[in-house]
Amino acid sequence: MSEYSGTQKTEESVEPIDLIHLLVGMWKSFCRYFWLVLLLAALGAGGFAFRLYQTYTPQYMAYATFTVTSGSQDAYSTSNYYSTATASQLENTFPYLLTSGRLAEIVADDLGVSSLNGTISASVMTNTNLFTIEVYSSDPQAAYDIVQSLIDNYPAVAEQVVGATTLDLLDESGVPTEPTNTLNYTNTAIKGGLYGLAAGLVILFLITISRKTIQQESDFKKQLNNECLASIPQISVKRRAKKNTQAMVSIYNPHISQGFLGAIRVLRTRVERDAREQDRKVLLVTSAAPGEGKSTLAANIAMSLAMDGRKVLLVDCDLRNPTVHEMLQLQPGKGVYELLTGEARLDEVFQYDKVHRLYVLPGGKPCSNASEILDSQQMRELLNSVKPLMDYVILDTAPVGMITDTAVLAPLADGAVFVVKQDYAKSGDISEAIEQLSESRIHMIGCVLNGVSAAPGGYGYGYGYGYGSYRHYGGYGERSAHTEKSN
Repeated sequence: MSEYSGTQKTEESVEPIDLIHLLVGMWKSFCRYFWLVLLLAALGAGGFAFRLYQTYTPQYMAYATFTVTSGSQDAYSTSNYYSTATASQLENTFPYLLTSGRLAEIVADDLGVSSLNGTISASVMTNTNLFTIEVYSSDPQAAYDIVQSLIDNYPAVAEQVVGATTLDLLDESGVPTEPTNTLNYTNTAIKGGLYGLAAGLVILFLITISRKTIQQESDFKKQLNNECLASIPQISVKRRAKKNTQAMVSIYNPHISQGFLGAIRVLRTRVERDAREQDRKVLLVTSAAPGEGKSTLAANIAMSLAMDGRKVLLVDCDLRNPTVHEMLQLQPGKGVYELLTGEARLDEVFQYDKVHRLYVLPGGKPCSNASEILDSQQMRELLNSVKPLMDYVILDTAPVGMITDTAVLAPLADGAVFVVKQDYAKSGDISEAIEQLSESRIHMIGCVLNGVSAAPGGYGYGYGYGYGSYRHYGGYGERSAHTEKSN
């Protein structure tokens, strides 16, 4: 029994590789680092070509072709048979004579040099008495001189092995004028480029398998020990609607895909079921890093609840980078910051958005001391005053992993929804952010996998609006200006 259990435990500890997600990850890595692959391919092509240029030595070939006649044949012998056999013997003895050094010494002495500047070989055409000597050298004159010396000296040296032979010269090259190994930069560059491309793909593979991010719903349980409430597809809209960037992330936008609308309904249903069962009204929406779409989902959860007949207040608590008023296309003005600092009254900042059927408290003026302002008695009094008036209060908060703004708000909320963008933040950073949030003992409703791509190369059917890339952002991180507006 124990042996079986141990075997079973070992088998469960080995996770199979998901080929589809590996390919998706490879594609995303390529899209992110395609410049690196192209750079390595270019460096490989250029490096191989330069190496060819640096190491190139022209090789010239001189040759002589003979017919071989055996010196022992008589008038009644089969001339062709003996000549062919003798040629074959010469071919077999040629390497021996070269390696022994005897022939090379004789030729070198004949030419008056200490060593031969060339490579010598010999061959016989099959079933014939045609014998060819070839000499390769970087010096065309040296190649020709070695051939001429071999013509004069080879028969006498070979006679000791195969007997008397007669070599009748049929053809010779003369002094070669063109090298046999012409420079071919194109093929060399292509070869180098392929090596560079292969190196780039290997690097992308290593990046992909070493990148610990959330790729699919099952990763929440395996890596974060949390449940996934829903998977939200990457937002895509038709190109003709791309000018109205503020409305694109709203479930009221007619150009949003049905997949996105359906996913928001699923998310709303699960969030509301948890909240209703435990009588939770104040719900906090956050993420580990900027650019994960938490503001977009907070607004859409609030819209969906309001569309279902609930009385909902959306509060922009991301005071360092307030964007709710832009997202809902409300007029800029005073908000939570001014309310908590005593610069405005509640009735001056409290708004009703007729288009989205929402009550809204915008963020107001961006500030850098958000933690201090949110961790105040005024914030507690604000929530206590609006909570009895609403079915739900949705708090759009700052990312947990960057600053403490959300941590100080968590004790005032009844539950939290944690947004994770697919293949974005590292699993370790997400886990630390969730642990930081859980220290306040807030109830974790669940996580949301956001920005899920439909295929390795696909983000819907139109002009994609994702949840941002990093750049300088409001004092606690970096993401693009486009993200600031669409989150």
